[in-house]
Amino acid sequence: MNKLANSSSAFLRESANQEIDWYPWSDEAFERARKEDKPVLVDVGAVWCHWCHVMDKETYSNPEIVNMINQHFVAIKVDRDEMPDLDRKLQRAVTSITGESGWPLTVFMTPNGEVFFGGTYFPPVDSYGRIGMARLLKEVARLWKEERDKIRESSLSITDYTPSSGNQVNFDTVEVTMSSIISSYDIEQGGLGNTMKFPHPTVDQLMLAYSFWTGDQVSSKLSTFTLKKMFHGGIFDQVGGGFHRYAIDREWNVPHFEKLLIDNAELIEDYHDNYLYTRDPIILEGLKLTVEYVLRDLWTKEGFASSMDADVDDIEGGYYIWKWDELVRASGEWKELVEKVFSLVGEQALEGGVVRVKQDLNDLSKRLSKDVKALLDELRLARKTLREYRDSTRKRPFRDDNLYTYPNSRMAYALLTSYPVTGYGVEEALQVVNKINRKITRRLNGGGEGLLEDYASALLASIKAYSLTGEMRYRNVATELGEELKGFMTNQGFVERRGSSEIANMDTPNESPNSLALKALISLSQIEEIEVPEQTVSSIIGDYVQGPPFYAGAIYSLGSLLNGIAHVVVVDSGDGKAENLHKEALLTYHPFKVVELVKEENRDVVRPIVRAMINQGERSRAFICIKNSCSLPVYEPEKIKLLLKSR
Repeated sequence: MNKLANSSSAFLRESANQEIDWYPWSDEAFERARKEDKPVLVDVGAVWCHWCHVMDKETYSNPEIVNMINQHFVAIKVDRDEMPDLDRKLQRAVTSITGESGWPLTVFMTPNGEVFFGGTYFPPVDSYGRIGMARLLKEVARLWKEERDKIRESSLSITDYTPSSGNQVNFDTVEVTMSSIISSYDIEQGGLGNTMKFPHPTVDQLMLAYSFWTGDQVSSKLSTFTLKKMFHGGIFDQVGGGFHRYAIDREWNVPHFEKLLIDNAELIEDYHDNYLYTRDPIILEGLKLTVEYVLRDLWTKEGFASSMDADVDDIEGGYYIWKWDELVRASGEWKELVEKVFSLVGEQALEGGVVRVKQDLNDLSKRLSKDVKALLDELRLARKTLREYRDSTRKRPFRDDNLYTYPNSRMAYALLTSYPVTGYGVEEALQVVNKINRKITRRLNGGGEGLLEDYASALLASIKAYSLTGEMRYRNVATELGEELKGFMTNQGFVERRGSSEIANMDTPNESPNSLALKALISLSQIEEIEVPEQTVSSIIGDYVQGPPFYAGAIYSLGSLLNGIAHVVVVDSGDGKAENLHKEALLTYHPFKVVELVKEENRDVVRPIVRAMINQGERSRAFICIKNSCSLPVYEPEKIKLLLKSR
């Protein structure tokens, strides 16, 4: 019987249908390999991964390959959503040996757990310029039997990564990082690099913050340019909203069609921050359409689904691609507008085309003699018409309804952050946060022990819930989680899990667990008497010169520590004036800001340094504190904006 059949992982359940005798990652699998003197084949993938499905269907269903694996190997399936810490280690080992990384990840290991070869996608026979799995398996089996010394010589142990050294905690690190980002920035299409492109939300946010800190607006303009290019491109679902994982081209035209909860959570934050800084209506529309997609298509009534598949009935992007005649016909009364605004791209590589905006919507509005807001309103109605047609005529992609704590907490944080702007999602976000307590598990509803990313994101979501509602229960949970999170902290950074020494400190480009943990404890330090040691910060960014853009999340926190965290305390005296003060505090941009809403009778809960100040005054009032300096009481919302922008 296949050992994966009863797994709670959608990816492993699908894999259980193969004839290969798959094991989960376990001591049992390696014990069998030692007993039978066989190498181990590990396949790492995810339910949302297009090429993982292709490899399962074409490679791991091939009778010759099935027979080879069952006869000469012990086979293991790993779901990277279930075991991201293991995935990171295997990716690192394979990259060191072959230079390849990504999903599916194919790993060959000794029975003692050492990696000796690997790669990503392997077709059944030689094709796409890649060695076929059938030939590769035969060669590995031969080497194992006849030339095992060669395997031993090339083997790498799976080791925990720790930074090799610390780095000075000063603004030069921010400057070097910004120089690296600008040097790799695509000035024509936005984003980093000139080939396939991932969104880099932490990079966008660092560029925005840098403009705030220095007054140099170049980087903020480049950040806005990237966000608009993505919103106009095919990486954004122009019909249904939300972002696909990445684009396979420089122009953001053709995506890999999977949609992940974590990606959209980070991009909601990205677009929200940019909107607060720029007040650009196009950025606002990208934010709103993404939030609407998440609430409509990923909400399960208990939490947020982890992902939506790329494929439908084995057709890549089958739900998302169109023929031009069908797109125009489905537009109904909006036919003329759709013809003027949209085009199809990628038709040569797909069984249809991907919808994108022809040109920048500001330029398009001028050409159409329309106000840009009016054009966006009309486009919203056209998108709705197309979405309803698409939903009524096409099979929807598979949705992974596993409620993982990390992406759910990140989405709750994003929705609570953006709620004052969009007016959407607060009930769903608080429903997620209400499931959080001191004991964090991999899933919201229970399961294995939580990882660093789970604890850090849960703490951030709890603090944000407290900032938005002022309810003490969220503060209390945040305080408890802060104590738990400190248990992950060492002088070298935050470990991946208790008992580990792995320091996951690079954005991938999703924000790294160490960046999240650093941000979470810094945020908590504004409302509780805790401190993040400088040595820990120094170590987290210690190896940043290896690839500065991939440390943007942690360097954002570093820059904020150096330039000052904004702590806004709104004291509610029950006179009806606190609401506007609170709203203004939430809606004014500052790179790193913690807002605290306290009732007059609870004012003693704030930090001692603030407590001495807020006893001044009797009406509802606000205090803006930067570093160890607090303003006099503020009674007018407009003054909050002025103080936050000038401090």
